[in-house]
Amino acid sequence: MMTYLNVPFSQKPKPVSTPPFRQDICFAREPDGPRIAYAVTGRGYPLVRAGTWMSSLELDWRTAILGPLFRELSARYALYRYDPRGYGLSEDHGGEVSVESMVADLEAVVAGANLRRFALWGGTSAGSVTAIAFAARHPEQVSHLVLTGPVARGRLRRTNAEREAFLAFVKLVELGWGDDNPAFRQLQTTQMFPRATPVQVAELNELYRLAASPLQTARMVMATGEADVSALLPQIACPTLVLHCRSALLMPIEEARLIASSVPNARFVSLDSENYLPIEGEPAFGQLIQEFHAFLPLEHARSRFEAALAALTRREREVLELLAGGLDNSSIAAQLALSEKTVRNTVSHIFDKVDVRTRAEAIVLARKAGLGD
Repeated sequence: MMTYLNVPFSQKPKPVSTPPFRQDICFAREPDGPRIAYAVTGRGYPLVRAGTWMSSLELDWRTAILGPLFRELSARYALYRYDPRGYGLSEDHGGEVSVESMVADLEAVVAGANLRRFALWGGTSAGSVTAIAFAARHPEQVSHLVLTGPVARGRLRRTNAEREAFLAFVKLVELGWGDDNPAFRQLQTTQMFPRATPVQVAELNELYRLAASPLQTARMVMATGEADVSALLPQIACPTLVLHCRSALLMPIEEARLIASSVPNARFVSLDSENYLPIEGEPAFGQLIQEFHAFLPLEHARSRFEAALAALTRREREVLELLAGGLDNSSIAAQLALSEKTVRNTVSHIFDKVDVRTRAEAIVLARKAGLGD
């Protein structure tokens, strides 16, 4: 495994022993709201990861804690990740963050990617709260719900002792989250991942600093602390998997029990780990991946896509080749001496033949099939 210490993310070399992590980044626009950046990796049944305060499309996959998990899931599913407003590549609208705004970010991504039905994954307090609220609000779209280290109630909605500690943490975020000295950020990292190596801790500390401003991070943390979506749990109609690391400091078993017992027919799985999320190399990591695979549906998109390629005309295949190479319609038209209208119609015919819904999905599958290189 390649790890990095005190090296800017932009200067980190790619691991030689593993294939490059290829993601297609797109933007969705909320009505009267910010542009939300999302990335598509892999192929298969669509799996959407609800945004968290650890989100940065350009950086999170480079860390030794999150990267292996994203790679494993992308090998079997079409994984959609996005930066919430004010994080990473997404715009900062300047307003307050709330459960409503977090759900609106997710709704924008789903609409922008034209996803009609998909599995939803919610992790950490922000991700789980967002996923629970979305699944209850849009039962026709969410086929499966996976919650890792989830909460339904923020720390301000639980005990008085948690309230005092939480408010102190928010103040630390406001005062020291953006400092070069990682002391404040490391306090949170070592609580979430007590078994992480010093290099892994340093990577997350840097991710926190670069993902968003201290003000936006504090807004996100406060919004999840104030959240309470427990009343929505009985409304979730899809199959639900609740994964809990039983020795984790920041994963209260009470919250996992509340969720698993309140969602109809939810399945609860306890993982043997002290971390908030199992890290590659510990046995619980393999179990986590196996639970995802056993629970989520499979869609052999690549084999169907490759079979559909045989039905394309020579011109359609030429257009798809250029599309996979990253060219827009006007550039394809110039390359092939066609009108933009002809290219637009050809792209539409290609989408129908290979059964894809979005340009990003077509590009991902075409590149997997060896086109566009």
